[in-house]
Amino acid sequence: MRYRQIESLEEFLDQVDRSLMAEDRRVELSYPDSGISPWNADDIGRANEKTLSELSGAANVYAIFTAPKNSEEFSLRYVGKTTKKLARQRIRNHLIKKHERTGAKLKEVEEHIKAGGKLAISWVEIEPESLRNYIEEELIRRYPDANWNRENA
Repeated sequence: MRYRQIESLEEFLDQVDRSLMAEDRRVELSYPDSGISPWNADDIGRANEKTLSELSGAANVYAIFTAPKNSEEFSLRYVGKTTKKLARQRIRNHLIKKHERTGAKLKEVEEHIKAGGKLAISWVEIEPESLRNYIEEELIRRYPDANWNRENA
């Protein structure tokens, strides 16, 4: 079967793309010196509590951006999805402390931060929530330079 209203889906994807990639929607994360070496998830979590609270229950598609040391030029590195219910934990797994069974990008985040880089995230809430799967897949395809996505590695 072929879906006949693909144009409306593509228009929605374009809206999500513009919103997710907008510089003014990015939130830079804080990695205090006390949390970097050795990596201290509790200190980093406390420093980012406000952001984690804001995205909790509100994010189901998100993007991770990095900037090199001494730069404000952020580049997209990863596009991901989660359920709104699990958003806080999923994003925490990527950016602060990872459970060994997840495919989170904490190793890459840790290396980048320890090298002096910066990290920012943005997120959107997609309704119906099941549409997040399509949105994530299409955004990964649009952004092949997002090399933390295994599809682009």
